Amino acid sequence: MISFIDILGIAVAMSIDAFCVSVCIGVKYHQPKHYLRLGGSFGFFQFLMPVLGAVAGRVLLGYTDNLKYLAAFILFFVAFNMLREGLQHKECRVYLSDPTVGLSIIMLSLATSMDALGAGISLALWDGGIVSASCIIGVVCMCFAFGGVHMGRSSSKYIGHYAEYAGSAVLAVIGLKFIF
Repeated sequence: MISFIDILGIAVAMSIDAFCVSVCIGVKYHQPKHYLRLGGSFGFFQFLMPVLGAVAGRVLLGYTDNLKYLAAFILFFVAFNMLREGLQHKECRVYLSDPTVGLSIIMLSLATSMDALGAGISLALWDGGIVSASCIIGVVCMCFAFGGVHMGRSSSKYIGHYAEYAGSAVLAVIGLKFIF
């Protein structure tokens, strides 16, 4: 059974990518409208993707009894990718045009929420309400995006790598909990 702390851990881990992107964008774009656009869009997509993933997971549950192993594998895969991205030490990209409008914000929101789709498949095993869990994930992501823009405005770009490491560790531990 997944606890509230597990959901919060998943929410924090899923919000790391949005935080890192927000830090990079916040270096140049940090007016209140940028906070609201990034937070609202990232939060909405982080809410939506676990719901879609859970629906897919419930469908898969009808075809296999070993969904917990699939869920653990997905979380390990996401954790590995987060760790790999953190180890690559990518530099922040400074955008020439405002990335918080139009197709740019949609693509950034989709890119940062793909991990949440996989987490949603894992959440299909949870007996609790997927919508409430997704709301928690969305709100946490929105707060992380706000914090990322603020951090980007006033700090160095190196904090994002450490956040990737922490997020991957949290997902790996939750994946282990599915198995044992």
